Amino acid sequence: MVTSENFSLGLYLSFRIINEKKVRIYSGGLVNIRFNSSGNQILAELVWAEFVSPQVFLSTQQRHQLSMQTGFDRLLALEALPHITLYPHQQETVLKVLRDMGGRAVLADEVGLGKTIEAGVIMKEYLLRALVKRILVLVPASLVSQWFEELNYTLKIPFQVQNGSLPWTTDLIIASIDYAKRDPHRSQILAQHYDLVVVDEAHKLKNAATQNWRFVNGIQKKFLLLLTATPIQNDLKELYNIITLLKPGQLKTYREFKREFIKDKRTPQNVEKLHLLLQEVVVRTSRRETLLNFPRRLVKTLVVERNTQEAEFAERTFNYLRQVYNRKDGASKSVLPLIVLAREVCSSPAAAVATLRKIIAKSGSITASERAELKEIVAIGQNIGLSAKAKELINLITSTSEKVLVFTEFLQTQTYLAQEITRVGIEVTVFHGGLTLAEKDAAINAFRHEKQVLISTEAGGEGRNLQFCHILVNYDLPWNPMRVEQRIGRIHRLGQTSDVLICNLITRKSIEEDIVYLLQEKLRLFTDVLGGLENIITSSGDSFEKIIADAFLGSRSRLEATCILKRLGDDLLSRRSAYVKLQKHTDQILGVRG
Repeated sequence: MVTSENFSLGLYLSFRIINEKKVRIYSGGLVNIRFNSSGNQILAELVWAEFVSPQVFLSTQQRHQLSMQTGFDRLLALEALPHITLYPHQQETVLKVLRDMGGRAVLADEVGLGKTIEAGVIMKEYLLRALVKRILVLVPASLVSQWFEELNYTLKIPFQVQNGSLPWTTDLIIASIDYAKRDPHRSQILAQHYDLVVVDEAHKLKNAATQNWRFVNGIQKKFLLLLTATPIQNDLKELYNIITLLKPGQLKTYREFKREFIKDKRTPQNVEKLHLLLQEVVVRTSRRETLLNFPRRLVKTLVVERNTQEAEFAERTFNYLRQVYNRKDGASKSVLPLIVLAREVCSSPAAAVATLRKIIAKSGSITASERAELKEIVAIGQNIGLSAKAKELINLITSTSEKVLVFTEFLQTQTYLAQEITRVGIEVTVFHGGLTLAEKDAAINAFRHEKQVLISTEAGGEGRNLQFCHILVNYDLPWNPMRVEQRIGRIHRLGQTSDVLICNLITRKSIEEDIVYLLQEKLRLFTDVLGGLENIITSSGDSFEKIIADAFLGSRSRLEATCILKRLGDDLLSRRSAYVKLQKHTDQILGVRG
């Protein structure tokens, strides 16, 4: 017999509160439960409750029931997302993180094996089981839109992007790590508690003395996922720092780790013991292990000859750029505006003319003689008509019935190409950063179902998966290899069933010729899938783009510029070889089979 007593419970209960014919259902509250003296009657007194609609109550009740399920024998996320099919290596990774690693893991699969989907399914699983509510995703600024679209559209998780308008108390939030780590955002984040934190490109946390590492380490969190294809970029201390961030003490102190496991900074010792420690917190799969048949990258470089007018326009514009460059003083040279105009000359007369007109319109920024010279150059450029590259592109498109994805860096070039291609009777749609999400969706759907050609700016290099297309044309080439790889990644990725053709359109005796040489012959960017690309191309504080600009604008001749870029190419090849060797050590440490 239960004696009479009062006690309070916080429960998920369905109560009908009937008062003046009003019926409500509440999802949770505090109820005083009182037994009578005989123990056979329960009297419940409502102390407080959160009143919600029946739909919200049922949803909350379902999540609560799921959370009561023990173990991860089946993935509820896959049942909730029937359109998603995980590859065996992805499902194995997800289950291992959930079952064995307690939601704290480094996802270190090689490039292109779907780490984003793995992390997303883990998030979805935890949310469905009501094991997490608040998730913070920290990524490089260039990947924010990619993560937003993947999580919202593929995984059906309603994340929001932090653009300054959201409170940091928002449950599901994606932010640029560089934005988040600065005050006042940093202090606001560190005052919160998150159920799960996800960090992409986690190799940027390799140095424990950096603001990035200290920031992520300071966030209050239960679960933590770190995503990187390159957990070791330069030496084994980087790996130690990442693992210590994830699970302090796993590798003991650095002094002990160094004594036991490091022969030299890139060469491990006691590999088997180190592997056993790492497999508790790191999941890595190589392309070889998946046994997946990845499609080939077929590369075609189409070299076109400028007509006389185009050649004169390009030569005179570059002469002007060299004059401006040489007037700037030494290390303080700001070459970004010059780089933009130089890239536009390689892209299209339409893009370069638009910028030259803006320079002419700036009162006082140039001398009268410069203004007169620029007006002459503009007159040449605006009367070129159909450029040699545009003509070659139209020939390529009309020679196939396949869909063609065309990339350009510039809106003016995009508009120009859309007009010229439409003029010959080919249906075109465009994609750029100025479109709303609905307009972007409409453009992709039109390309998928109706239009043969999609012309995209760099906005299309992030977030959209276009595996239904097999031909990509680089109408102009970014001077940043990372952007080139992002472009290729839109069609050459998991889920692509056909070989992909990558066409590079370049003009003879141009900067583009040398860039293609660097990207293809030295980095083998168009044919290989290479992780750690950012680390390989980083060079002594100067960006890849600035090195190229300094070579072409600061040299007395094209031959001199070509020699400078050849030395850069040799250096890139050496660093690529060192990276490949380091990755072999990484695979050895992490137990990846050859």
